[in-house]
Amino acid sequence: MYQLIHRGIIVPAAPAPLGLRIIINGVVILLTPHQEEMAMAWVRKLGTPYADDPVFQTNFLHDFLPSLQLTAPAAIGEIDFSALEKVVAEERHQKSRLTQEQRKALAAERKANREALKAEYGYAIVDGQRVELGNYMAEPSGLFMGRGQHPLRGRWKQGAAEEDITLNLSPDAPRPAGNWREIVWQPESLWVARWDDKLSGKTKYVWLADTTPAKQTREAAKFDKARRLQAEIDSVRAAIQQGLADPRPRTRMLATACYLIDALCLRVGDEKDPDEADTVGATTLRPEHIKFLANGKVEFHFLGKDSVEWKKKIVLPELVRANLEELVRDARPSSTATGVARDLPQLFPDIGSDHVNRYLSSILPGLTAKVFRTYRATSAVHDALEYSGVTESSPEYAKWQAVAEANLKAAELCNHTKKAGVNWSSAQRTYNERLEKAQNRQQAAKQAQEQAQAELQSLREQVQQAVGEPADEKTAKKLKRLKTKSEHTKTKVKNLAERVERASLAVGKIKSQMAIAKQKRTWNLGTSLKSYIDPRVFHSWGEQVDYDVIGRYYPTILQRKFAWVRLGGSNATRSTGQSILVRTCLHADVPQVAQLFWVAANQQPACILPSDPAEIAQQYLPALGKPWCEAVIAFGDKSDVTGFAVIGPEHEDGKIIHLDVFGLAKPGEATAATAEALAEELQLRFRTYQAHNPKKEYDLQPRTPDWPQCSPELAEALGFATEEDETDGISIEMVGEGD
Repeated sequence: MYQLIHRGIIVPAAPAPLGLRIIINGVVILLTPHQEEMAMAWVRKLGTPYADDPVFQTNFLHDFLPSLQLTAPAAIGEIDFSALEKVVAEERHQKSRLTQEQRKALAAERKANREALKAEYGYAIVDGQRVELGNYMAEPSGLFMGRGQHPLRGRWKQGAAEEDITLNLSPDAPRPAGNWREIVWQPESLWVARWDDKLSGKTKYVWLADTTPAKQTREAAKFDKARRLQAEIDSVRAAIQQGLADPRPRTRMLATACYLIDALCLRVGDEKDPDEADTVGATTLRPEHIKFLANGKVEFHFLGKDSVEWKKKIVLPELVRANLEELVRDARPSSTATGVARDLPQLFPDIGSDHVNRYLSSILPGLTAKVFRTYRATSAVHDALEYSGVTESSPEYAKWQAVAEANLKAAELCNHTKKAGVNWSSAQRTYNERLEKAQNRQQAAKQAQEQAQAELQSLREQVQQAVGEPADEKTAKKLKRLKTKSEHTKTKVKNLAERVERASLAVGKIKSQMAIAKQKRTWNLGTSLKSYIDPRVFHSWGEQVDYDVIGRYYPTILQRKFAWVRLGGSNATRSTGQSILVRTCLHADVPQVAQLFWVAANQQPACILPSDPAEIAQQYLPALGKPWCEAVIAFGDKSDVTGFAVIGPEHEDGKIIHLDVFGLAKPGEATAATAEALAEELQLRFRTYQAHNPKKEYDLQPRTPDWPQCSPELAEALGFATEEDETDGISIEMVGEGD
């Protein structure tokens, strides 16, 4: 990354104080704005499980009481929050009284505010392209919730102020207004802002969005590592197997940990902070987490990441079991352990992620423990799809179900569990009611079809009978009437057959939805879909069975994250086979673009083009505060500029949304090659824009149809037909898809 321009991030303001009071053991205390903010955060948790959690209560008081500067301790029950509770109750009451129209109006107002803030702060210019930020707001102050049984839950988490925040900006970027801690330039990093969390001490970041080209390239590289492991998995496992029998105890220990990471799809386990809950991974297992059973089975039972229970029974090879038994006997506290388990005996003392990754890299360069989870999850999906039995002719609901079941296999493998919803019985009842109605419609359609088929058969018999009757005028009229009725009935039978098919598909779809809803009640499918399953496996299978998995199964946010799957390649720099190099146009290129415009204007006097570099940059290059557009520049084999083009912004014609397009190919020997290269690049960026905005339909169309007179070769390459006119020179005719 050599350019990063943005406007900083939003730091939420503290809520306006109301001048409220609390009472502690009969003493009335007027709260300061900071104290009131803390107390209101607590009151808003009343009536939830958090307020009844003793750890949550203790941690809240740990921060709240010192802020009051009290000398004597107080229990949560000794604090009268009634004045604050009345405020919260009134807020909820006022909200409950809102009409549907008022709710819609407020929602529209909130949406407009969000869009205005995003337009101001939600974008950055990265290497000449306008990209989104993943977030553009620092975390506000509040009670720390944590995940699972986090020991810090309930503590006060003070939000960052401007003077706490460091911004990452390239040297050419204007300095955003604000009292920022520091402005730095780290071109190798993809963060926009960072600050130290005042509770945990961790560094928090605001990142570029997942749709940023640089992040999508890194995402593809992550899955490429898993593909490489897939190609080398036999040799990797053979090396681990050899390590299991190594005479050196530490090597046996490392090999055993790696075997568990592979076989059980475990995390390493030392990634958490010392003050987090007692969660466990492969290298932090303790004797109490393992139970040796009969028939070679071993039971693993512990809390994994986010305090999720991890419990499995598995038959292990004799050598692995023997190593584990030895490790249990020799378990001791780790000299590097921290947190709640630092004094407890561990199976892999003094072994951490660095040691495991170095060991794996010695087997396969670049291999780390994390790659195994990606490889295993992706392999599980691949195998599930292969054995699904779904073909191109299968109904769409069957394809959807096959994808969902494959996703479920990955979630189960990675132990991505969740708490079952409390409304399953109600949901199941709704599914059953829908299924019953659909089956009734199906049965009614089948009965009507059978009746129509019987009626058609009867008419055919009557026609045959009439054919054998004397050939007179009466018989002719009868035959005509019967044949007409037969044709109508034949059409009716055809329509009813289609109705039966639609009804049968509806029944199948509901059954499919019911089956998946029941299976995934306690499984979180989103985590593996987002982070562990290579989307190219789903996409490739979908192409084989004629099903757009990315578009039909993935949520919109992940469709945008994985847009690179459909597009392939990078849109930073591309070389054609004709010595034409096309890349994003930067501000440094504008003087050369101005020279190109000067040449075009001299050769085509009808072309009215800006000549000032500043005006060109303002009119054509992306900038914060402008609608989306992208500019590209083409270079010939002598590094001279041979073309320039811009795609965007949007413009509408009724209900149709168009993307504007403009471009020039320098007249000369390379004109045709430049035009083809620019057109190819513009089409790619057009498809990329569509992939990042999947809920809308676009086409590529110039806002004003007169620019191609400056570059008819580019217009033709883009599919805009040009015709010589006797009086006006060149006129433009849009070529539609059907032409």
